[in-house]
Amino acid sequence: MRDLPWGILLMFATLAVAFALAGLWWWLLFWGGLVLWLGVVELWAVRRTGLTISGQFLAWARKHPWWAGVMAALLGGAVGYLVYHLTTGY
Repeated sequence: MRDLPWGILLMFATLAVAFALAGLWWWLLFWGGLVLWLGVVELWAVRRTGLTISGQFLAWARKHPWWAGVMAALLGGAVGYLVYHLTTGY
């Protein structure tokens, strides 16, 4: 019982309630599918390389710190815009 990722489960329960209240139940299906897909990719990555996706990025970032900074900035901007878009609609 202690091995369950309670924080992740609570996050999805909160998202489910928020999406249901907003009438966006299909977004919850999208996120559920995305989590399932990323879980499969993560397991495949660990079995193939012995590292998680984050571990692979960190290993690459140690060899190429400037490119890793550019990649992190792009990903941060994309996530920031996604949050902005989902909250404002623009």
